[in-house]
Amino acid sequence: MNILKNLLVSVALLVAASGANAADVVDLGELNAGINTYGTTVAANTEFNHTFNFSLADVSSVNFSLDKLVLNNGSTSVYNFTSLTYSLFSSSDNSQLAFATSNGEFSFAALAAGNYYIDVAGKSSGVAGGIYSGSINVAAVPEPSSVAMLMIGFAALGAVARRRRNKL
Repeated sequence: MNILKNLLVSVALLVAASGANAADVVDLGELNAGINTYGTTVAANTEFNHTFNFSLADVSSVNFSLDKLVLNNGSTSVYNFTSLTYSLFSSSDNSQLAFATSNGEFSFAALAAGNYYIDVAGKSSGVAGGIYSGSINVAAVPEPSSVAMLMIGFAALGAVARRRRNKL
């Protein structure tokens, strides 16, 4: 029964992956606050280099992560990579800002607004290839009105606490 389940899952993933095919360069556009994902399926025994372009407006911090899906059927590796790396570059001067290996993560506390790109490179080793996905978690810079409202709220709480203390 387990062999049948593994076979059905493998076939379902193969069918789903056969429809997923990304170009070598993908434009993610301007990223807003929240989690933005990217990724693709790579054919079997293929060396690849994919580029994901994006731009950022005002942000306070950005976290980048890359994960690979590893699927084994017994001793057979269905989806996997022998190597998987990714690098972050600034588009303005093509300078490399960070580098990580598979299932790696890096973050920036104050990445300036501008244009960037991520290069994902490696070699698939599974009999059906490899699948990877990445995410860019963008935290927005709080607007001055939000900070002002927060301060007003704290002042109101302080006034209420002081008033209660004086009544006692």
